[in-house]
Amino acid sequence: MKRYIKPTLQLLFGCALLLAAAWPFYQSHLQQLSKAEQTRLAAQPLASRSDYQPRLDQLQQTADFATLAGAEMAGRLAGQAGMVKARQFLVKRFDELGLVPAGTDGYLHSYRAHDEVVGINIVGRSPGLVMALRPIVITAHYDHLGEQDGKIYHGADDNVSGVAAMLALADYFRRNPSRHPLIFVAIDHEEQGMQGAAALFKDAILDPTRLALNINLDMLSRDTNQLLFAVGTYQHPQLLPFIELAQKNSLVTLRAGHDRPRAVAGHTPDWSRASDHREFADRQVPFLYFGVPDHVDYHQSTDTFERADLAFYHKVSDTVLSVLLLIDQSDTVQ
Repeated sequence: MKRYIKPTLQLLFGCALLLAAAWPFYQSHLQQLSKAEQTRLAAQPLASRSDYQPRLDQLQQTADFATLAGAEMAGRLAGQAGMVKARQFLVKRFDELGLVPAGTDGYLHSYRAHDEVVGINIVGRSPGLVMALRPIVITAHYDHLGEQDGKIYHGADDNVSGVAAMLALADYFRRNPSRHPLIFVAIDHEEQGMQGAAALFKDAILDPTRLALNINLDMLSRDTNQLLFAVGTYQHPQLLPFIELAQKNSLVTLRAGHDRPRAVAGHTPDWSRASDHREFADRQVPFLYFGVPDHVDYHQSTDTFERADLAFYHKVSDTVLSVLLLIDQSDTVQ
């Protein structure tokens, strides 16, 4: 056997030399891909209007935002007392919005997470006008990092902003019924590996073969150069026309991106598995994830309601509504 050791080492050494020689060219290639992707993103339309008549109840949405991000909710970490208060508040709001309970115990869907802490999703349904159509699932995680070392990690942008927008959408469709049935889910345990979203399928709360689409809302309230990203059109190009239509009359700069692999977009971050939409994607359910880029307060105790840009946030929420209406009214999404 010893006679084979030297040639094997020589082969390994040769491979290492080849990799070392190729590495600078690979990095240069990735940089070129990154520049091309940034050019593609920048070429998409800017916000095309500033004045609008709000379609969502902005006062109620702001009140929901402030309440869930408040100190009383203590950062909404699964297993902590603040999460119980947040859950009670959300159940009350689901009921006020007339959503049909769709959990295992009313609105509640309980499951045991990997850390043995019981997680609870909150699930409500709006019937829609055409029951033969498959449901669109609108999700937003309501958990965050809770209290740590005497600090409250409020998670206002991450992700009370998404939850309050989801409630505002539910209210809109209560007043203006959609064609598709809609399922609204406030998801637990996103911050601990998307366990709440996975449990929805494990416990058959959702059947992936019977869903039309997932729209996931996560981080909507911070003005990062008036940018809102729609993630998922690379994986599901049939959804791109809806984004392009919304861009033509958008209140914020809406860009389709952050969903391309490194081999296509270089170092541009890929968010296609960054939040609860991952669990839908893994089960071949088409998805659109709406969110803003990370900011200095991401996962910090300074992510508070007071730091949200409410004017931008309401425009973002209206933009999401525009996309959802285009999809709901189309015959291509069944």
